[in-house]
Amino acid sequence: MFPLRKSLVVLGLIAGCNSMALKQEHGTVNAIQVPDAPPTPGKHSLRVSHFMFLSDFELDARHPLFKELGEFPDQVYGELKLPHLDTIVLVYLFENKRKYEDYMAARYPSLPNRRAFFVAQPRTIGGAEDLLVYTYWGDRIQEDLRHELTHALLHGVLKDVPLWLDEGLAEYFETPPAAKGVNRQHLEQIKQLPFRPDLVRLERLESVQQMAPAEYREAWAWVHLMLQGPPAIRQVLLDYLQALRTNPKPGSLSQRLANISPRTGQMLVEHLARLP
Repeated sequence: MFPLRKSLVVLGLIAGCNSMALKQEHGTVNAIQVPDAPPTPGKHSLRVSHFMFLSDFELDARHPLFKELGEFPDQVYGELKLPHLDTIVLVYLFENKRKYEDYMAARYPSLPNRRAFFVAQPRTIGGAEDLLVYTYWGDRIQEDLRHELTHALLHGVLKDVPLWLDEGLAEYFETPPAAKGVNRQHLEQIKQLPFRPDLVRLERLESVQQMAPAEYREAWAWVHLMLQGPPAIRQVLLDYLQALRTNPKPGSLSQRLANISPRTGQMLVEHLARLP
């Protein structure tokens, strides 16, 4: 079952003046605009780096979270060797869970109940995209925003991102900078359960409905190996991301890794075993 804490990457396509059809990876969900729906937050705004936070409650620019997020694009793009995006990510930040859920239920009734969403919505057919994040101020706001904003930063500069890699990178970067990408919950569960990594299987996944917690754990694990493991493995990922800047279908990442070593699965197991 898809974990409740996760986001859902939603790719949007305008279908008419009163409604829009949103593509959820390879599935379709509907967003409905109705006159009596709760309004989008917007009484207060705060610009932080590439992000514009919009809310109906006053935001404290001195809050440590915003200082951290101000450095977040440099962290993501610096580690992945990608250029900065040239647009603004709009972050609709609701005051509490009830207001957020009321809004999402009215505007996006087909979407499941999640703590946060990222939406890439084309302004025109074939045109540039509006990058939108919806969430609320809760106990896990840091984790949720880092996860969603990772999606936004990636989709802002890449033609496409394979589902498993998109989620694996978001799981990696949702952790605080000092963690160096170690997701403690994933690591503990991997060490407690039988773990037989299979990147080829992950690459076949086409929708978030196919990703259970085990798939999120494995996606994170592969990303951690490629970013914190041997330099040759890291370079394979960096080259693949560069290819995604111009080509939405640059082939199989697992095949590129196999060209480096036929035992990358065992390398992953050994890499995780060394993590504290």
